[in-house]
Amino acid sequence: MAKMGRNIIAVKTRPGEVRFVAIASIERIEAFGNYVKIYFGSERVLHRATLSDMEELLDDRFIRIHRSHIVRRDCLRKLLSELGRYQEVELADETVLPLGGHYKRQLMLDLGL
Repeated sequence: MAKMGRNIIAVKTRPGEVRFVAIASIERIEAFGNYVKIYFGSERVLHRATLSDMEELLDDRFIRIHRSHIVRRDCLRKLLSELGRYQEVELADETVLPLGGHYKRQLMLDLGL
Protein backbone atom coordinates (compact mmCIF):
# COMPACT_ATOMS: atom_id res chain seq x y z
CA MET A 1 0.00 0.00 0.00
CA ALA A 2 1.35 3.42 -0.97
CA LYS A 3 2.15 5.90 1.76
CA MET A 4 -0.14 8.88 1.90
CA GLY A 5 2.14 11.79 2.62
CA ARG A 6 2.45 15.49 2.30
CA ASN A 7 2.56 17.41 -0.95
CA ILE A 8 5.10 19.98 0.21
CA ILE A 9 7.94 20.34 2.67
CA ALA A 10 8.52 23.63 4.50
CA VAL A 11 12.25 24.41 4.56
CA LYS A 12 13.82 27.24 6.56
CA THR A 13 16.31 28.63 4.07
CA ARG A 14 17.57 31.50 6.23
CA PRO A 15 16.36 33.47 9.28
CA GLY A 16 12.87 34.79 8.61
CA GLU A 17 12.35 32.81 5.40
CA VAL A 18 10.57 29.51 4.80
CA ARG A 19 10.62 27.93 1.36
CA PHE A 20 7.94 25.47 0.23
CA VAL A 21 9.29 22.60 -1.86
CA ALA A 22 6.85 20.35 -3.71
CA ILE A 23 7.67 16.70 -3.00
CA ALA A 24 6.87 15.87 -6.64
CA SER A 25 9.72 18.19 -7.72
CA ILE A 26 12.37 16.54 -5.54
CA GLU A 27 14.87 14.49 -7.54
CA ARG A 28 17.16 13.36 -4.75
CA ILE A 29 18.14 13.97 -1.16
CA GLU A 30 21.64 13.69 0.26
CA ALA A 31 22.70 13.43 3.91
CA PHE A 32 24.82 16.34 5.05
CA GLY A 33 25.60 15.97 8.76
CA ASN A 34 22.50 16.88 10.76
CA TYR A 35 21.01 18.32 7.59
CA VAL A 36 19.96 17.07 4.18
CA LYS A 37 20.49 18.64 0.78
CA ILE A 38 17.29 18.55 -1.25
CA TYR A 39 17.86 18.65 -5.02
CA PHE A 40 15.08 19.76 -7.36
CA GLY A 41 15.59 21.10 -10.88
CA SER A 42 18.68 23.26 -10.90
CA GLU A 43 18.19 24.20 -7.25
CA ARG A 44 19.21 22.71 -3.94
CA VAL A 45 18.33 23.69 -0.41
CA LEU A 46 19.69 22.69 2.96
CA HIS A 47 17.09 21.39 5.43
CA ARG A 48 17.56 20.50 9.09
CA ALA A 49 16.47 16.86 9.14
CA THR A 50 17.97 13.41 8.89
CA LEU A 51 17.63 11.10 5.92
CA SER A 52 15.46 8.84 8.10
CA ASP A 53 13.17 11.81 8.84
CA MET A 54 12.88 12.42 5.11
CA GLU A 55 12.07 8.77 4.40
CA GLU A 56 9.05 9.13 6.69
CA LEU A 57 7.78 12.12 4.70
CA LEU A 58 8.29 10.64 1.23
CA ASP A 59 6.09 8.20 -0.65
CA ASP A 60 6.80 5.18 -2.86
CA ARG A 61 8.15 7.37 -5.67
CA PHE A 62 11.41 7.46 -3.70
CA ILE A 63 13.93 4.79 -2.74
CA ARG A 64 16.95 4.85 -0.49
CA ILE A 65 20.00 3.61 -2.38
CA HIS A 66 22.73 4.35 0.18
CA ARG A 67 23.03 5.45 3.79
CA SER A 68 23.54 8.97 2.41
CA HIS A 69 21.17 9.06 -0.58
CA ILE A 70 17.48 8.86 -1.43
CA VAL A 71 16.41 9.23 -5.08
CA ARG A 72 13.15 9.53 -6.94
CA ARG A 73 12.70 6.25 -8.82
CA ASP A 74 11.95 7.86 -12.17
CA CYS A 75 15.30 9.71 -11.98
CA LEU A 76 17.21 6.41 -12.08
CA ARG A 77 18.83 5.87 -15.47
CA LYS A 78 21.46 3.12 -15.15
CA LEU A 79 23.01 0.63 -12.78
CA LEU A 80 26.79 0.63 -13.15
CA SER A 81 28.89 -2.39 -12.29
CA GLU A 82 32.50 -3.18 -11.74
CA LEU A 83 33.52 -6.83 -12.03
CA GLY A 84 29.85 -7.82 -12.30
CA ARG A 85 28.82 -6.13 -9.06
CA TYR A 86 26.46 -3.20 -9.22
CA GLN A 87 28.03 -0.49 -7.09
CA GLU A 88 26.72 2.76 -8.52
CA VAL A 89 23.62 4.26 -10.08
CA GLU A 90 23.45 6.96 -12.71
CA LEU A 91 20.61 9.43 -12.60
CA ALA A 92 18.85 11.13 -15.51
CA ASP A 93 21.02 14.23 -15.02
CA GLU A 94 24.15 12.00 -15.31
CA THR A 95 24.97 12.27 -11.60
CA VAL A 96 26.61 9.05 -10.40
CA LEU A 97 25.86 7.96 -6.82
CA PRO A 98 27.08 5.00 -4.79
CA LEU A 99 24.75 2.02 -4.33
CA GLY A 100 25.05 0.74 -0.77
CA GLY A 101 25.18 -3.02 -0.25
CA HIS A 102 22.44 -2.86 2.37
CA TYR A 103 20.08 -1.08 -0.05
CA LYS A 104 21.06 -2.92 -3.25
CA ARG A 105 18.83 -5.94 -2.60
CA GLN A 106 15.69 -3.83 -2.22
CA LEU A 107 16.50 -1.83 -5.35
CA MET A 108 17.06 -5.01 -7.35
CA LEU A 109 13.76 -6.48 -6.11
CA ASP A 110 11.93 -3.27 -6.96
CA LEU A 111 13.40 -3.29 -10.46
CA GLY A 112 12.57 -6.95 -10.99
CA LEU A 113 16.23 -8.02 -11.29
